[in-house]
Amino acid sequence: MRGLEAAPILVEDAVLLSDQVQGYIRRLAEEIQPHQREIEKGWRRRRARAGMKGEDPRLRALAAINPGSSVDFLAGGQLPDFFEKVEYHGRRLAKLEVAPAEVIASLREYEEALQPVLQRRFGAAASNYIWSLEHLYFCIMLTLNTAYFQVRDLEAQAFYDVFQDELESKSVEELLNRLLDSLMRVFRAEGGGVLLLRGGGRLELKARRGLAPEAAAQFAGPVSRGFAGRIARTGKPKIVLDARRDLLIRSAELRKAIRSLWGVPLLVKGKVTGVLYLNFSKEYHCLPREMRLLEAIAERCALALEKAQLIETLAQREKQIRELGEHMLKVEEEERRRISRELHDEVGQALLVVRLYIEMLQRDLGSRAPHLVGKAGEALELIDGTIRDMRRLIAALSPSVLEQLGLEAALRQFVTGFLRSFPVRVHLRLAKLGRLPQDMEIMLYRLVQECFTNVIKHSKAENVLLAVHRTNGRLHLRVEDDGIGFDLDQASHKRGSFGLTGMGERVALLGGRMEIKTRRREGTKIGIRIPI
Repeated sequence: MRGLEAAPILVEDAVLLSDQVQGYIRRLAEEIQPHQREIEKGWRRRRARAGMKGEDPRLRALAAINPGSSVDFLAGGQLPDFFEKVEYHGRRLAKLEVAPAEVIASLREYEEALQPVLQRRFGAAASNYIWSLEHLYFCIMLTLNTAYFQVRDLEAQAFYDVFQDELESKSVEELLNRLLDSLMRVFRAEGGGVLLLRGGGRLELKARRGLAPEAAAQFAGPVSRGFAGRIARTGKPKIVLDARRDLLIRSAELRKAIRSLWGVPLLVKGKVTGVLYLNFSKEYHCLPREMRLLEAIAERCALALEKAQLIETLAQREKQIRELGEHMLKVEEEERRRISRELHDEVGQALLVVRLYIEMLQRDLGSRAPHLVGKAGEALELIDGTIRDMRRLIAALSPSVLEQLGLEAALRQFVTGFLRSFPVRVHLRLAKLGRLPQDMEIMLYRLVQECFTNVIKHSKAENVLLAVHRTNGRLHLRVEDDGIGFDLDQASHKRGSFGLTGMGERVALLGGRMEIKTRRREGTKIGIRIPI
């Protein structure tokens, strides 16, 4: 224990107890020591009128901050140790939810019980000792104020930590483990765990700290049995002070591993979704304010957990939808290839055979029916046009040059075919792209097709720029036209129109970003960036 050695006492960096006051306090303590029981008895009578009797923990904590409870410290000049004791019990009073006004009233009642003894012992000089006692009480109140502030600061820090855990956790598992770490730090627990309520009325252990896996697993199981089951079934907190003697702790492993156990339900809108517990190696009472704090944090944890589970579920669904989108695009490309092969191998061959037969008929008709030769020629021209259109359709469905020579050659061929079919000037700027992953090349080719289709259908443009280059591990695609533009917000929300949405999905599947800039009568600019 530390001695004072006549040094002035500092509270909040201010000298509050001079050497003279400390001398009076030491003498006071020496004089009241023989009368401590009498003073204590008078104080307890006054406290009984306020409703505090017997083994009330509030009464014990209030008694611990009275000067008479620490006469040894005061008589020996060990004031720092006395104030340390006051601070400890001040925190306990705060956790017992004793109002500061009640604490002050108790101190005044003790002073009232002390004054008759002072009058008998010191007579006219009693005023000096009462004066020194007032100084001591002032320091006690400052110390209590610090203790109450520490409790509220701890509570605020606890909620802040939970909030940070919620913000920074990237998965449900990480969130649960971080929350447990925060709660163990706040309540000085040796371990803890979170159990979630599943179908069939069973609790499943999702996170644990401190206890060995086989011991912690004893908390899981049906809600009809055990410590955690009782909490889940009733929706009310449960405290076990001595696990060795509690019937809810059936496991011998648990009885050996822990002593005290606190548990609270995880509630969302009044519905139990799980159980949170903390375990201690020594008997540890849960004070009212501690229980309120634990319940409040548990409620916040339950909401954070529900949110994290929802986000995780949505992420899984989004992943499934993305995988389905990729699969559908692959199926679409396979179907395009199948149709193009059938057009080439079956319809194309059939048209060539028909053309050959008509040529043969045309030669025979020259001598037998000259008036039908012209009709046969018209039929040949119609078939030739159909073959050209079919070849263009095959190239659009599945351009062989894309598979054989890559995206750069395929885009050049596409632009050449586009210029032959439509009265639009195309300015092509292609840097050396090299070969890209096949899926990416196909996707980019389809994006260019969609952009040019929109130009023809909607823009009424005279000039179109297509620029593609790669830099810093990214591929940049840009399509600009000088057309009439459009209302982007209106087009994005137009029912039954999926052009822009489809393009955005294709870009998202490649992990890229698409930016569209357009205004009425000011043309359109589409920029796409995709990581390679």
